[in-house]
Amino acid sequence: MISALWTGIAGLAAQQTALDNESNNIANVNTVGYKASRVSFADLMYQDSIGKGAAITSAEKQYTQGSLNLTGSSYDVALDGDGFFVVSNTSSKGTSESYYTRAGNFRMGDSGTLQDASGNEVQGWALSAIDPSSDVTSTNSNLSSFTDIFTQVAGNQIIQFSNKIETYASKVSDYSTSANSDSTELTGSGVKTQSTKISDIEALTTSYSSALSAYALNPESISNASIAQSTIIDYPNTGSTTLDTETDQIYVYINGNQITQDYVSKTATTDFKGEMDAAGITTSGVTTDDEYNALASRVATYKALSDQISNITGLNAYTVNSSNEASTSNVDVLNGTIKIDSIIPGVSFTLGDINEVSGTTETSGTTTTLTQSVKGTGEAAVKSAMEALRNAVAGNQQDVYESSDILSDDNSNALTFNVGDTISYTIGGVTVTSAATATSSDAAVNDLITKINSDPDLQLLVEAKNINGKLVIESKKAGEEFSGILKFNDGGTTYTKEKNLDLSGNSGANAEFMQIISTIDQTSSKSSLQLKLDSLGLTDTSSGEFSVDSNGIITIKQDGVDYAIGQIAIAQFNNNIGLEAIGDNLLAKTKESGDPTYSINNDNGTSITSEALELSTADLSESLVNLMVFQRAFEANAKSITTADEILQTLIGLKR
Repeated sequence: MISALWTGIAGLAAQQTALDNESNNIANVNTVGYKASRVSFADLMYQDSIGKGAAITSAEKQYTQGSLNLTGSSYDVALDGDGFFVVSNTSSKGTSESYYTRAGNFRMGDSGTLQDASGNEVQGWALSAIDPSSDVTSTNSNLSSFTDIFTQVAGNQIIQFSNKIETYASKVSDYSTSANSDSTELTGSGVKTQSTKISDIEALTTSYSSALSAYALNPESISNASIAQSTIIDYPNTGSTTLDTETDQIYVYINGNQITQDYVSKTATTDFKGEMDAAGITTSGVTTDDEYNALASRVATYKALSDQISNITGLNAYTVNSSNEASTSNVDVLNGTIKIDSIIPGVSFTLGDINEVSGTTETSGTTTTLTQSVKGTGEAAVKSAMEALRNAVAGNQQDVYESSDILSDDNSNALTFNVGDTISYTIGGVTVTSAATATSSDAAVNDLITKINSDPDLQLLVEAKNINGKLVIESKKAGEEFSGILKFNDGGTTYTKEKNLDLSGNSGANAEFMQIISTIDQTSSKSSLQLKLDSLGLTDTSSGEFSVDSNGIITIKQDGVDYAIGQIAIAQFNNNIGLEAIGDNLLAKTKESGDPTYSINNDNGTSITSEALELSTADLSESLVNLMVFQRAFEANAKSITTADEILQTLIGLKR
């Protein structure tokens, strides 16, 4: 009878444990991410083929997938598949412990970190610190992050590599209002109107965005830069006067469209005649004023056609010398050679008939393609498209000095250049000086151009040019400003001529451009997901639209730009059942569970559903049935104890 009593007690204890477990399941039927536990019974040791009762061998969590409930909250995420979120609890001593959970009801903490409901910090790969020297491309050296002036998105793409995630974000300031038409006095050198500059930028933005999209589809692809097409069109006449009346014209077909330039009537100046004579043009029979005027008019016509072509979206044209270098020298232009470049790398253009029309006579010209268009791939294609866009947005600073600007006093009174007078130019403490040996300011200016372009310091910053008889000093890099001072020394009296930031030439849209590349480095150790975006010019209080994709990549959208700012880590264990439940929806690793494993980009078959939570796997109806079963079993075991006790009492009574 004693044995029966102990057997009944063992059964009572086992059923009580089962009741406790089922009660816990019922209590957590609404707990996010809760995994129901199941008890396992085992019979106890046997003696003479009779067992000694039952015991609970284990109460194991069943790691089955719970149902997903859409919540609409941006910070709610749910795991679909095997794995756990990782959270860290930092103690007052500065030490931290990692725990694991299926509960994805997260929030943004006061410290700018992603946290669970208990304030533990969610772990993952966070946004790396941005290095302005390598991650920021800007037309303004004083800016390293987006500010309020950047109002328009030029390109945005999140690119996922095998071991990292990059965000390419580009923005520009309001180029539509800042763009100005180039100075018509610089005709023939790629002059553009305001509207053309705007349309160029829009076309370049499309090209840049397309390159980014292609890069995102295959970030590991071979990197090749895109190359722009460059083609020469050459009209037939040189020193003759075939093109010589107002009814004449020249034309060229570009992409199937006829671009026609009517004869531009021009009166030859004395300087023009002298230039023609010095070049030996008189040997071609040019002697009369009408013949000189015809030459001057032809020069003007070729320059005007060049400007027309430049005002075709995506093209830039300029007159060139015999070496195909940009030149507006009257002698060079008279050769009738115009170079056409595509400003959009990788985009080609086609040329048809190139004719010069004089009366009823049409004479065909020729074309020579110097550089074929090549559509690049990968990162290099993005870079070449970005540089082209940046150049169009910002342009180059150009200080343009006419003769009247140089040879005048402080009251704009004209001065004469005499032997001994000098012209000097200074940038950043470096000065070059030129003095002509004759009474010619042109010679001194040309000498000054040579000295600026050969100076080891100045040639890194600016380039000096003679465009249509004007001294043009241009920055070497788009958006790069310089502060130059031109001085004219007239017999000991010095006059200072400053045209700083006078963007009167080919200045682009005179707007700001910036590209920021932010990186999530998945080879680094996991840390608390930091959501502060100070380096991107964003703040916690205006963090924009928060979202998480299926791979756990956290993005924030602000002002039309998506930024990848981190990736939630997903831990997996060889033995989930070996994890220890410690409360607050947290689990701790044990020797039985082993250490967690992670895969880069969470490529482990588990996905994340945003704006959703995983529901408890506790089944209320099943638990209620189990409660009744365990209760009946408990009562039956109690009955066996009372029965054994009654028999024992009967036996004791017989002894009396």
